[in-house]
Amino acid sequence: MYMYIFLASAVTAMAVENPVFARALGMSRESLFIGQARSGILLGGMLTWMALFSSLFVAFTNYLLFGAPWSALMLRPVFYLAGVALAYAVTVKVLLVKLKFGEYNGKLIEIAPLATFNTALFGAFFISASQGFGAAQTIGYALGSGVGYTAAVMVLYYARKRLSLSPVPRSFRGLPVLLVYMGLISLALYGLIGRILPT
Repeated sequence: MYMYIFLASAVTAMAVENPVFARALGMSRESLFIGQARSGILLGGMLTWMALFSSLFVAFTNYLLFGAPWSALMLRPVFYLAGVALAYAVTVKVLLVKLKFGEYNGKLIEIAPLATFNTALFGAFFISASQGFGAAQTIGYALGSGVGYTAAVMVLYYARKRLSLSPVPRSFRGLPVLLVYMGLISLALYGLIGRILPT
């Protein structure tokens, strides 16, 4: 049962609540204009790790604050951000310093702040709190958000490569056509969740 809840939450966050296409969050210049597919996978992997590791603290916080008075619930964002900051500190100061990842170690340390910032920005933890998610749903939702972000970054990387080979009018080359492309994918995902555009 818990595995089904975990997987359903992960797939929902990955596709329907995609942080890039559905909610327009987390896209910085570094993630929009990555130079190599490997860099996009490293960024997405680091973000997925940060979200997954932070979700353990968030699930524990939700458990502690279950049934708490309204005044205590006002501190929930502080606890969430503290969990994300603790995940960053443990990852950078312990895992990446003590464990060596060869040629990727420097790149992982370099992209760790961006991944941490995007983890806090996604608001996946606030969604999990507002929806009353349990521990399995919170962790699954965090994993799905990270994997969905990685997939979106890779889709945009390959789209940018393909669009650079297409006969795009000069005024639309580069970022404008990429934004149009992102808008079309966002509309498709918007339709996927069953919403009808206002007419």
